[in-house]
Amino acid sequence: MTKILITGGAGFIASSLANKLLSNKNYFIILVDNFLTGNASNVPKSDRCVFFEIDVNDIDKMRELMNNYNFDIVFHYAAVVGVRRTINNPILVLQDIEGIKNILSLSVSNSVKKVFFSSSSEVYGEPVELPMHETRTP
Repeated sequence: MTKILITGGAGFIASSLANKLLSNKNYFIILVDNFLTGNASNVPKSDRCVFFEIDVNDIDKMRELMNNYNFDIVFHYAAVVGVRRTINNPILVLQDIEGIKNILSLSVSNSVKKVFFSSSSEVYGEPVELPMHETRTP
């Protein structure tokens, strides 16, 4: 069985990904989230999906989790979202950087086969027009 870790698992995109992946009976999924912006109601209900309330910045807890499960694939979606939230709490963005460093370092030391990382439109700031376009945002 392929073991998959999804960070930020209580968020909309990560939990939607988990729901889709659960359609493959060969996948076992672990979700982690610290509930900064995620919601417990987003977490899929399945015997092949387990949730842990962990902050990816807690290297000791993440190390323990990754050592216990020997993941094949990691999807890293844990991040502070919301332009206003990041402007009001810029230190949280620096913690996001530490979180990705933790995930990458632990993935290497645990021989994870693939790590996926993505961003969102948050990187473009507040839109000046809708729909948003990459070349016409601040």
